[in-house]
Amino acid sequence: MTLRKNRFISTTIAAVVAMMLLAGAALRAGAQTSQSSTTQKDLVDLQRKFQDLTVAGDSAGVSALMSDEAIFIHGNGAAQSKAEFLTAMATGQLSFSVYELKDPKVVIFDGGAIVSGLVDIAFKAPAGSQAPPRVLHMRGSSVWVQRPSGWRLILDQDTTIPAPLAPAAAAAPTPPATQ
Repeated sequence: MTLRKNRFISTTIAAVVAMMLLAGAALRAGAQTSQSSTTQKDLVDLQRKFQDLTVAGDSAGVSALMSDEAIFIHGNGAAQSKAEFLTAMATGQLSFSVYELKDPKVVIFDGGAIVSGLVDIAFKAPAGSQAPPRVLHMRGSSVWVQRPSGWRLILDQDTTIPAPLAPAAAAAPTPPATQ
């Protein structure tokens, strides 16, 4: 009887372990399927969510979308880590009133994606200032990686686009060269 009882217990344990392994494999397969079915629209929406949370000053929300290794390269060439970016948000050094992606392009590759496009950024004026917000027009690229916890921003790089010449300055004739 004891042998039969031990065999029953062993068989039951083996069955439970097998079910757990199968359930874990199914969950992993489902996660991979959902990640691999991510569309370009999903990634543009994710990029816009990051930008909206940044404008809202939601550092916890922004942090949750970023990889711990995230790097930001700003239009002036300055580079920041995730911690430095979040600190700049918390202290008001980076305080945006507008952070908008236009004409987005998405490239999806194995394990990640690049979202690029034109970006308008407006900084909030300091408290008590009557100055209008400083607006930058940029070309930006963000690299997103797939992690078990979801998509995470790992690199954001922006290049400032020089402002176009005013119509009067652009139309002014060039004086003739003197000899």
